[in-house]
Amino acid sequence: MDTTSYRKHIEKRIPITDEEFNTLLTLVKPLSLKKKEALVHAGELCEYQGYIVKGCMRSYLTDQKGTEHVIQFGFEDWYIGDMMSFLTGKPADYTVEALENCELIVFHRNQADELYEKLPGMERYFRIMIQNAFIAMQARLISTMSQSAEQRYLALLEKFPKIELQIAQHHIASYLGITPEALSRIRRKLVQK
Repeated sequence: MDTTSYRKHIEKRIPITDEEFNTLLTLVKPLSLKKKEALVHAGELCEYQGYIVKGCMRSYLTDQKGTEHVIQFGFEDWYIGDMMSFLTGKPADYTVEALENCELIVFHRNQADELYEKLPGMERYFRIMIQNAFIAMQARLISTMSQSAEQRYLALLEKFPKIELQIAQHHIASYLGITPEALSRIRRKLVQK
């Protein structure tokens, strides 16, 4: 398991010694997911949080009509999971699925306290990560409520210029809260400009 990107990710937020990082590696494990394989299904307990070393994932929920609503995409150098389920021990609201073959570094929910006890700095690290996730979710909610679908699409492309190479159009449309046909119209309109 190549842990270089994981260490760099942590060191952007907190300092970590070689000894601490080696201790961390005893508390995490590698996990490979094939395309369409899930880290967790809605209704199950989310046992793991995953750091994405390689690949792309999505979190989505399915409404009563069977329509999928993409809540989040996860790219390399990101964490993904159903945080509410992971922290509360309640069933997951989301399915977290690989959109391509993925390599993750995961830690089990039962090891969180041990992780914080052995590596107190990691508690600060995860607080920072949770704060950043909250800020991102709040920004997404505000944009959904205040921007047009075209503005949201353009913002998504600006933030993730290669997203259309990794993610199917119907997943992007779902994330934007529009139909694939509406996304096609937006894309045609932008090409004509």
